[in-house]
Amino acid sequence: MKRREGAMSFFELRDALAQPGCALCRLRVDSADRFLDTLLWESVNDPARRQEIRRARGFCHEHGWVLVRAAASVGVAIIARDVLQSLLDVLDDAAFRPLSPLSLRRVQEAVDSRQPSVATAELVSRLEPEAPCPACVWADKMEGIYLDALIHNLAGEDNLLAEYEASDGLCLPHFRRALALVRKEATYDALVHVQRAVWQRLVDQLGESIRKNDYRNLDEVWGEEAGSWLRGIAALVGARLEWGKR
Repeated sequence: MKRREGAMSFFELRDALAQPGCALCRLRVDSADRFLDTLLWESVNDPARRQEIRRARGFCHEHGWVLVRAAASVGVAIIARDVLQSLLDVLDDAAFRPLSPLSLRRVQEAVDSRQPSVATAELVSRLEPEAPCPACVWADKMEGIYLDALIHNLAGEDNLLAEYEASDGLCLPHFRRALALVRKEATYDALVHVQRAVWQRLVDQLGESIRKNDYRNLDEVWGEEAGSWLRGIAALVGARLEWGKR
């Protein structure tokens, strides 16, 4: 199974490197997308999965809205009703728990309205997620697999170095995570050399973009520097990909 998983991640990583932007950002989104597809079409009624989603209080903001897709209304309705019913059960068991009028904490809350209310603290705590977003958990797992595939295939026979050199490199967050896994100097040299070239190219494009925005150069034709400001954001924080359009 591990050999098959490794082969799949190698080829998926190779294909992603041929696409614009950070390959790991793209693969992370793809992984979460496939997870949600499987949930909606195959496991929306699975008891263990439903319990996992209830404990997470649904999904994070990003993955909750990714559930909006063609023909997904019934599956989403099943999930939402299940989670909301569990929240109703929490509300039914809850009670307002006022402090004593002589309590120091009550005085502090009266003086500073930003202080969390002790009277509602128990209910607030019970409404918090008891587990992380299931789609995030799966995306994190797959991201680790793809990072391992990148690190273990940058050098040696049948490596991905040429594909990496021809790519847009990694965003800063994924570059940091990749570096944290490096154990061999040859891998370090390859990873850093390519990333430096990618960032230098982007810095040059940004400089040219700034120059051409000067009123004295507004008549000049734009080239590869067009859109570099958006690529600059993606390089620093990660790519922003449209779901279902990768």
